[in-house]
Amino acid sequence: MRSKTNSGDSRTSKRNVVKIAFAHMYTLRNPRGIERFIISVANGLAKKGHDVTLITGRCMQPVTREWIDERVRVCEIYHYNWHKLSFIPGFMKAFLTTDYDIVNLAIARGEGYAAGLAHMLKKFRYNIVFQYPFEEHEKHFNAFKKFGTAKYADKLVAASTYIALGVERCFNRPAITIPNGVDPDLFHPDISRRVAMREKLKIPEKAPVIITVAALQGRKGIGKVLKIVSLLKKSLPDIRYIVCGDGNEKDRQTFFGEIKSMGLEANVLFMGNQKDVSGFYNAADLFVFFPEFEGFGIVAIEAMASELPVVVSQGSAFPEILSQGGGLMVEPSAPAFAAEEIRALLINPSRMKQLGKEGRDSVLKKYSWDAVASEFEHLFAQQLQS
Repeated sequence: MRSKTNSGDSRTSKRNVVKIAFAHMYTLRNPRGIERFIISVANGLAKKGHDVTLITGRCMQPVTREWIDERVRVCEIYHYNWHKLSFIPGFMKAFLTTDYDIVNLAIARGEGYAAGLAHMLKKFRYNIVFQYPFEEHEKHFNAFKKFGTAKYADKLVAASTYIALGVERCFNRPAITIPNGVDPDLFHPDISRRVAMREKLKIPEKAPVIITVAALQGRKGIGKVLKIVSLLKKSLPDIRYIVCGDGNEKDRQTFFGEIKSMGLEANVLFMGNQKDVSGFYNAADLFVFFPEFEGFGIVAIEAMASELPVVVSQGSAFPEILSQGGGLMVEPSAPAFAAEEIRALLINPSRMKQLGKEGRDSVLKKYSWDAVASEFEHLFAQQLQS
């Protein structure tokens, strides 16, 4: 940790610059929630004047490079065809040859194993940041026990109270909760963009539009939403369903097979992976998301920041996210009931507007990336004082 002096007018202030690393194999490769979290927090800390490095796998076609602030260093390490274990030597070298004040880890079989092994050779301070729930990733949680990685971690950090409960159950030690965030300047309501995006997508002006931003994996619940769309189509024949996200070939076959079997070819707009989904939120009226387990749900607060009401499955982290309003929780295993709840919202513009405003207000108070970066900055300061 170094001291940095800032001069301005007749006053001089002194702040400690922390040398921080975020280690994750796929930061440049995948445009998912975990990568957006790592890059956004790194950017926020760099903007506050800290020395931040992303240690990640070398990527020939980096899809997230443009998200990274120019003040953030990127250390690309070698690997073999993205095999997790092949990352260990590169991560170990980075941990052993550079004196970071704090390293933050995301996944066990890669950076986690490397941290445990490197710690045997050189004591250094690292945290594990959990973005996923124990129920969905029990084997990944337990993998952090190998080589003493979890045992010697300075802090365990969870993106929600829901995740923290699983962390505490698995490792028998407390976890600190720091939520994910969103950029409210990127995700915001925009009427002109709504009109332009609907024209581009050939969506009628008055058509009700719902959206899901998620991978096509079964656990993300897109199949459940398709069933509800098929029910809504009976009373709302012009309904459109925008899906931003993708999966493997099997996922796609299942997805398109369900669309065909339900007769929804004219209602579903499949957009695949998108680097910027903000315009698609603007085109929609309602965000619907029915995952089996969701550690936090960045996409839900992106929608809330865009002043979209959200309808999500019960449980997971959603009670925390919706604690100050912004949407509804329903039981997707009862599709007729869920469809009626959604239909009642879509035909009630004043209720939709109220929920949308509640959601954006909640995001501005609790979930901006600047606020999240400040929480990490405070945590790191406490750690370095201990």
